[in-house]
Amino acid sequence: MKEDTTGHTSGTDTKHDILKATVELIRDEGIECATLRRIATKADTNLALVNYHFGSKEKLITQAIRSLVLTFKDVFNALEDDTMPARERLKQFFYRYVRHLQEYPGLVRQMIDQTRVIFESQHEYSHYCKVMKTRRLIGTVREITGEEDDDNIRKMLMQLYGAIFFPVIMKSFLAEGDEDMASTIHIAPLEEQIDTLFEHYFHQYS
Repeated sequence: MKEDTTGHTSGTDTKHDILKATVELIRDEGIECATLRRIATKADTNLALVNYHFGSKEKLITQAIRSLVLTFKDVFNALEDDTMPARERLKQFFYRYVRHLQEYPGLVRQMIDQTRVIFESQHEYSHYCKVMKTRRLIGTVREITGEEDDDNIRKMLMQLYGAIFFPVIMKSFLAEGDEDMASTIHIAPLEEQIDTLFEHYFHQYS
């Protein structure tokens, strides 16, 4: 535990160090690797203090992932730039989103797991949607397509996310898997993938 200038220990610093260590482990290696023992070692503290500050591993992991989600807020600034056409704003959003996600290799490998942890309550789900500016994203697609039904737009966004993120996840697994298989599967650069996808997906709206 850290000491302040008077020689007293600082629980705030210890709590911050534990959360930071957890975020780094999830970011780099994935949720499954963020064990309490590894978190305590990385934070240079003991297991008892991890439980003291966060109550349980589940609460600590949830808070760590929420911190990771908040780092994506700047990515959504592309959707706010009304100097660009809506289609270009959406394209820039996906460029930035995927590039940012690629900085978190452990999280890419466990995207499904991280949504399960984040959405453990309706309140947290609502908070997540607010942070991720879902309404702005829906509005941008509506501007491109003229579609008025929100449910249809959500389906379109799900298709776009799937088409864009599958190669990212595949590339992450190939990087750790069979080198022969990796050499036979060509994954185009991110910009090329998104440009091609948008050209085909939105061609009727040009």
